Amino acid sequence: MRVCLLGEFYGNLDEGMRNTSSYLAKELRKYCEVLPLDLREVFKKTFWTEIKNFYPDIIHYLHGPTIRSLLLLKTVNIHCKDSKTIISATRPNLPYPFRYFIPSLKPDLVLVLSYETEEMFRRFGCRTKFFPVGVDTNRFKPAKEKIKKELRHKYGFDEYKLIILHIGSIKEGRNIRLLRKLQNDDNQVLIIGPTSTGVNQGVYRDLVRSECIVWVKYIKNIEEIYLMADCYIYPTIKRYDFLGRNLTDSIEMPLTVLEAMACNLPVITTRFGALPRLFMEGDGLFFADSEEDVFKALQEIKKGDVKVKTREKVLPYSWENIGKRLIKTYSRLLEEIA
Repeated sequence: MRVCLLGEFYGNLDEGMRNTSSYLAKELRKYCEVLPLDLREVFKKTFWTEIKNFYPDIIHYLHGPTIRSLLLLKTVNIHCKDSKTIISATRPNLPYPFRYFIPSLKPDLVLVLSYETEEMFRRFGCRTKFFPVGVDTNRFKPAKEKIKKELRHKYGFDEYKLIILHIGSIKEGRNIRLLRKLQNDDNQVLIIGPTSTGVNQGVYRDLVRSECIVWVKYIKNIEEIYLMADCYIYPTIKRYDFLGRNLTDSIEMPLTVLEAMACNLPVITTRFGALPRLFMEGDGLFFADSEEDVFKALQEIKKGDVKVKTREKVLPYSWENIGKRLIKTYSRLLEEIA
């Protein structure tokens, strides 16, 4: 089987879609021939030459979708007529007026995360399949208390403060201004922002004024940051403008939540995207429907009475397992035309 992956394959692995591209390419190479093509090279002649000479059985667009990505995938399919096409709906951004073009641009299969996205694509005649993203359970794993203390010393944090962690872009769509309310003498809010997605200076200044610690930099050993934290918070809420454009700066199955769970951290999160579809609340996972729910969950964590088993919840979604599942999905799609 020959699989062409369209995504982002170079640069720092400091945001969800780039990590997804990298891990999937690595796992799929265990089972088939893989041609990873970076979407930032789409206007180069070599992009089109490589894909045509590869003769792919499957062309899988890993990001989006937008009308632009659907149009590009359709164009690539015309270029490689015998290929089956798949698009992952990791972060859909399809304004209302453009959704009526979906039936004429639809791929053979749309891999969806949230119920909302699945319903939208089905409404426009697309074939869909729920398909989660994964997490590196070998890299992200729990550590002993001694290691946590050593890491706090390494990064200059108070050994006795409760460290509340969030990792993601410093933008309005992330809803991270809420974290200012959690910063006090007993709590230290730590926010890590990627260098690749830009920063909203207003959000950044508000967080810093509230004495949250905000780092905008690439941290190669990001697992160390999870291990020195006491809990992870994900406050993002799905938002659209009047045209139906997606204002939420996140993929629908946030990798940082999975990584925190793999480290067996308590996690407080909104019912965002695929999270309530995959996980039951409990064992250290708290779903918050209001600010009050966030504060209550934090108090429970502080008391130390919560038996945290978040790692157990996320183990089925290791990248190894996701790679195997994706190969089966490809095979079934190809068997239909065999």
